[in-house]
Amino acid sequence: MSYPPSTGSSGQGGRSYPAPPPPPGSAPPKGTSGGSGGNKALVVAVVFLGFAVLVAAAVVFVVAGRGADEGSASQDAGAGAQGGGDGAGGAEDAAAGEGEAEGSAEEPQEDTVAFGPDEELSIEVVSPQTYVDLDGDPPLVVEDRVDGYDFVLRPNINGVAFENSGGGIAPLPEGGEAPDRAACLDAVETNGSTGTGFSNGSRFCVQTDQGRVAYIEAVSSPGGTGTATVQATVWE
Repeated sequence: MSYPPSTGSSGQGGRSYPAPPPPPGSAPPKGTSGGSGGNKALVVAVVFLGFAVLVAAAVVFVVAGRGADEGSASQDAGAGAQGGGDGAGGAEDAAAGEGEAEGSAEEPQEDTVAFGPDEELSIEVVSPQTYVDLDGDPPLVVEDRVDGYDFVLRPNINGVAFENSGGGIAPLPEGGEAPDRAACLDAVETNGSTGTGFSNGSRFCVQTDQGRVAYIEAVSSPGGTGTATVQATVWE
């Protein structure tokens, strides 16, 4: 009986040996490069996913920052508008205050009258003299000396004298307009004297013992002893 020759064996005694390695430059056997190809694909996928996450985070950061800037700008604009409103209100208040001040400056205050105005007062002229105190309401007319009197009417050879030893009398020209308090005070301060004659139409400004200012006009004079009539205005 004959047997086929044995493949893959060499040598004697029926032993088998592995096949020798392929020569350099020959293609590797099929199925040996599949694992490395899969690893490369996984790495590429991970890198792409990481890049996508970074891009998404950057977009969120930019959008959030832009929203915060817009909110801050809105708040600043609101604060600026409110500040502008406050400034406009302050300007209106200042303008109103200036208007009131101008109105007050344009409207002169009226003088406070203590007696009169142009109130008639009868004075009995006696010898040696009659004392008149204009600080009373009504003015006090007495024959005996009183403290704080403001002028005396004294009969003399020439008629009647209008006197005040303190120098608080200022004669005014006859026939002029009645002065106000300020004009009368200025006349006393610039042209004050201790006495002058008293006749019909004579006019005087007087500063009283208590600092009031008076305007006196002689309506009638007795020319000696008798009754004299004056019109008097006394200001506080």
